[in-house]
Amino acid sequence: MALGFFGYSYIASPIRGVDVDISSSAVSDGKLVMASPKLEGFTKDNLPYSMTASRALQNLDTTGIIELEDIDAKLPVDAKNIATIDASKGTYDREKNTLDISSDITVTTTDGMVAKLKSAFIDLGKGDLKTDDAIDIALDGTNITADSMTILENGKVLVFEKRVRMQLSPDKFKTGQQANGDTDAAN
Repeated sequence: MALGFFGYSYIASPIRGVDVDISSSAVSDGKLVMASPKLEGFTKDNLPYSMTASRALQNLDTTGIIELEDIDAKLPVDAKNIATIDASKGTYDREKNTLDISSDITVTTTDGMVAKLKSAFIDLGKGDLKTDDAIDIALDGTNITADSMTILENGKVLVFEKRVRMQLSPDKFKTGQQANGDTDAAN
């Protein structure tokens, strides 16, 4: 369940109220260069999200492709939790509604999950994410690693493949049981 919100938050699609700020822009070497572009809006569940980049580059002859540098996004997981996503570069294809992040990605949520990916291809229209590179996800004493991952149906389906490993911290598991009132007869 904890991993499901990672997929949802990362690929939540905007429904209304999108505000784009590209106030500092210029043309250089046949490309439109936008300094500090900012995108804000609301998800289909009416939760706010934002994305900024240090720079965006757009070829004047292929206006549907936008290269982003130093991406920082704040996406809602639910009404109480926010996911912060950091990546050094990615390419947004407006026509296909996809985002191809070709650099290391770190996702940190307010409830303590940290996910590290080497790359990701996101189909924003379908709500799917795919990576054929190693992933490492940690939350509350649990750690999942795999050599590839696919997230489908806006985070409802998570598929880990190739050398999947899950580590549970016995101390965290025991603490969780005691908090729920469960006792271990062996103690």
